[in-house]
Amino acid sequence: MIALLALVAVARLRLMNFPLERDEGEYAYAGQLILHGIPPYELAYNMKFPGTYLGYAGFMGLFGETPGGIHFGLLLMTTATALMLYWLGKKILDETAGVVAAVSYAVMATSTAMFGYAAHATHFCAFFVTGGLCLLWVARKKRRLWPLFGAGIFFGTAILMKQHAAIIALWAGLALLVASLQKNEISLPRRLLEVVAFSLSVLLPFGLCSTWLWYAGVFGHFWFWTMAYAHAYVAIIPFADAVHNLSWSLHSIFSDCGLWWFAVAGLAVMWFDARLRPARFWLAGFAMASGLVVAPGFYFRTHYFLLTLPAAALLAGCAVSGSIAGLRQNERAKKLRWFPGVAYAVVLTAVLFKFADVSSVLARVGGHALYGMEPVVESQVVAAFIRAQSSPAARIAVLGSEPQIYFYARRHSATGYIYVYALMEPQPFALKMQHEMISEIETNAPEFVVVSNIGSSWQRRPDSVPDIFNWWSSYQKNYELCGIAEVLSLLETKYYWNEDAAHHGPLQNVGFEVYRRKADFPSRHD
Repeated sequence: MIALLALVAVARLRLMNFPLERDEGEYAYAGQLILHGIPPYELAYNMKFPGTYLGYAGFMGLFGETPGGIHFGLLLMTTATALMLYWLGKKILDETAGVVAAVSYAVMATSTAMFGYAAHATHFCAFFVTGGLCLLWVARKKRRLWPLFGAGIFFGTAILMKQHAAIIALWAGLALLVASLQKNEISLPRRLLEVVAFSLSVLLPFGLCSTWLWYAGVFGHFWFWTMAYAHAYVAIIPFADAVHNLSWSLHSIFSDCGLWWFAVAGLAVMWFDARLRPARFWLAGFAMASGLVVAPGFYFRTHYFLLTLPAAALLAGCAVSGSIAGLRQNERAKKLRWFPGVAYAVVLTAVLFKFADVSSVLARVGGHALYGMEPVVESQVVAAFIRAQSSPAARIAVLGSEPQIYFYARRHSATGYIYVYALMEPQPFALKMQHEMISEIETNAPEFVVVSNIGSSWQRRPDSVPDIFNWWSSYQKNYELCGIAEVLSLLETKYYWNEDAAHHGPLQNVGFEVYRRKADFPSRHD
């Protein structure tokens, strides 16, 4: 197990400096602002709770404000999650279950189908959920309040990382309540105290976070984005599309990693393993709650499934350990007791070789090998140009969803709309958001404006409100074209700067246009 965890760590270390994708860019920019004393939702709006922003701030404070620093923190966190699953699997069943759970999690969490090399919020959720599970298990055995209080803090922190984790926290509370009702040997006041202590501790992280944002003066923005807009966001996808989205994602992750089938087998095996009788419904409930976390909004994006991995890993451990135990108890099949372990080892080896090939390609080719024509590499180059051409106090704006540019450039955004997806969506706030973004940019008159000519950066629909495009066509006269990053293929990007960019003219292919404010167009500070 230790050797395999080290092998996974080496693979992550090889890709430690891999460029940030959009979600990582958002977390990194918000975390960077926190390190500079600026609270979330002041210069960066989004519907996610700020837990992952704080996690990124912690990683960058310890290991540096670089992709390498962020990904090294991710490596430590995923390894710690795997080790906690080893402990939990060993407590629930035996050491075989623990080893399989730890190895399965560590390997599956690097799946490129789930963008496992990126530091997504779901990785943070998985860490805190697993920590909460370990403390709940301690509380089951020792009947003390401190493990329950600690478990609640972990589950509450997981919710701050991503709201979806509330489903697992709710399951944990219900499981605790049912278990408490069955403990007749313990007084009723004591049982109620345990449930109340856990429930209040789950709410504590959100309460502390809300208090912080209230005193920082951004609670209004926080509430609108994480409640009002989030509610509108989850209502966009019609139920009719849910089955297609789910089947596509399941096909992607199952075909990418065969270890998922052991998790499926575990769902069946655990009902036949007598050793699991005290924990069957606990495990089944955790698996069901973990499956439900990917459902809100019916988007079923593959990286959402990273939060299901602790449950999947424990089920895989149950499948292997339970099968071995079952074969040992059957005199006719006793000689085949080695088969489940060998089958797991064969599938694991195949997955490791496949992932090693992918890792080698990513390390050699770079960002386009994983993200296609997405401008993850070009973002670094454009940001470096802006950083070299502007003072630290300069404001910039990105017309598109490329928040990583703000992080790389180390320049503050002229607008809190670091994503523009919401502006294109068929939701009731879209027009208001477009006008608010326009107003913020005009008020702050950024020194540079980066325009993304990438469909995925906008996700414009036929029914999207066109106001922001009409506005830029007019407002653009205040700026001059000074840079172009033209993505010609997965292996070739051409850059044009200053006079070369002006002579090149507007971009016709995928890429970025960089505009500098004209000297006769004053900023708000002039």
